[in-house]
Amino acid sequence: MKEWLRDKYRDDLVYSLNSAGVKAEMAQRDRVEEKTENSWYQRSLGVIDISGGPIKWINILKKDGSKNSPPRWWVVMGIPDDKLLSTLQDTKIKTVRKKNFPLFGKVVDVIWKGSEGGTGLVNTLSVDVPIKTLAKSVGNLEIKSQTNGFQGWTLTVDRRFNPTNKDWETIERIADYILSSPRSL
Repeated sequence: MKEWLRDKYRDDLVYSLNSAGVKAEMAQRDRVEEKTENSWYQRSLGVIDISGGPIKWINILKKDGSKNSPPRWWVVMGIPDDKLLSTLQDTKIKTVRKKNFPLFGKVVDVIWKGSEGGTGLVNTLSVDVPIKTLAKSVGNLEIKSQTNGFQGWTLTVDRRFNPTNKDWETIERIADYILSSPRSL
């Protein structure tokens, strides 16, 4: 009965990633990565390990629905970085989707805004056409530097999605931009 009620999005994402040519497998529960980006109102559905490429794991977070709101999911991708990250200048940037009509309109452009901590990522990501196309189709993206427990970066998508091969290539492109960005200490 418990298995029947369990949220199977993590299983679906592993299947989608493997179908897109990405080696992915479900990890054991209660790993340290489950706490990255996890707030008090969310719960982790577990971690997915990724072989090869700059993204090493994915954590799926869920906020259960209530009477007045539907459930929400977040897909948090971990990008380990051995370079020293500044604890004085945290990086936190996210996409802002411009619509042709407020609230209901079609997304016509995507720009990045936030505190980039001297990395230059806002300008780099704002002019990259495949990244704009990905953000238009999958939803809002957010990049944060992480220094507590996990050393590196997180790339978060604010909803469920099943990436295609092209989507995953673009996500890895974002990770490559992050890892090659300059650091200021």
